[in-house]
Amino acid sequence: MKIGTRTAYRLAGTALCAGISALLLSVTASGVNAAAPAPALEINNTCSFSRTLCLWDSANFTGQRFTVQAIDPSVGACVNLAASGWGSGRAKSARNTASQPARLYTTTDCTGTPYAIMPGGAYGSISFNSNSVFVH
Repeated sequence: MKIGTRTAYRLAGTALCAGISALLLSVTASGVNAAAPAPALEINNTCSFSRTLCLWDSANFTGQRFTVQAIDPSVGACVNLAASGWGSGRAKSARNTASQPARLYTTTDCTGTPYAIMPGGAYGSISFNSNSVFVH
């Protein structure tokens, strides 16, 4: 049975979106459902990855770390922090090693007024009720 070109592209696009979502979630250092740290969890206050946003759940780059980056920096990606256990303002400090700003949002779909984490920026204290982030 032959699949039409339009249908094939739609199926490929759906698979690509699912793959991108899985890859974005796979870059989290703390895990997707990291409500409670494991006893042997190593806390890391560095962000040595290129073009990455690192978030910590305590001020001054301490506590558990969550890392995220876009697969294609020219397009960027919206990441629902709440779905990863990092919503409701859990991010208390951040470092952005990307060349473009990362933007935190109070919504889960990267809409509304953003709180920008500038390129090369290190923010030791964030009091923004973030639920999503757009990264490049």
